[in-house]
Amino acid sequence: MDNQILVFGAHNRFRLNKKKVFKGHMVAGYACQVGFSPDMSYVISGDADGRLNVWDWKSTKLYSRLRAHDSVCIGAIWHPHETSKVLTCGWDGLIKLWD
Repeated sequence: MDNQILVFGAHNRFRLNKKKVFKGHMVAGYACQVGFSPDMSYVISGDADGRLNVWDWKSTKLYSRLRAHDSVCIGAIWHPHETSKVLTCGWDGLIKLWD
């Protein structure tokens, strides 16, 4: 695994165009969920070390990283209506709401 999040565009139905690459997290083979802020300003994902990573959508730079779980942070999703809130889930058996 190359520990990247790749975003593609499909303008031509026979060819994908790579649009964005987000780096800086270690997934170690886990399929960690990717989430987008409701206004599409940020991209979030968990990683194998239990961290929640936040990238700026436009620049693709890692914006923030915090310790979310004691084990793999497998899921991360932005609340669709309360935009200051993010939910994560981990292999430690916990679901957390971040504000």
